[in-house]
Amino acid sequence: METRIAEAQLWIAQRLPLAQIREKAAQNWGITNIKTISRYLALARQRMVEELITDRRRHQAEQIFALNDCARRAMDAEQFNAAVGAFRVIAEIGGLLRAPIKPPEPRA
Repeated sequence: METRIAEAQLWIAQRLPLAQIREKAAQNWGITNIKTISRYLALARQRMVEELITDRRRHQAEQIFALNDCARRAMDAEQFNAAVGAFRVIAEIGGLLRAPIKPPEPRA
């Protein structure tokens, strides 16, 4: 099932017409029932949206961590203007996402 969803994601990303997707599903999966194919396509679209949202959150977390790190380094070097500026930006972003204490996990 995972392989089929991944293939459906690829077909959607390639913007293949539905007729070609049906043909590929018949060849690759042995499925000709349009309702079954539509279910796989719906799952693939849902998975793509979830991945986009996750990537955006990870990107925001990376930015906030970098700003926090910049502010910490500025404070260590007693550059308080830079630290205050970084903290102000973090405070503005804080409404979207809490600043992580550790760096975000690397992408697999």
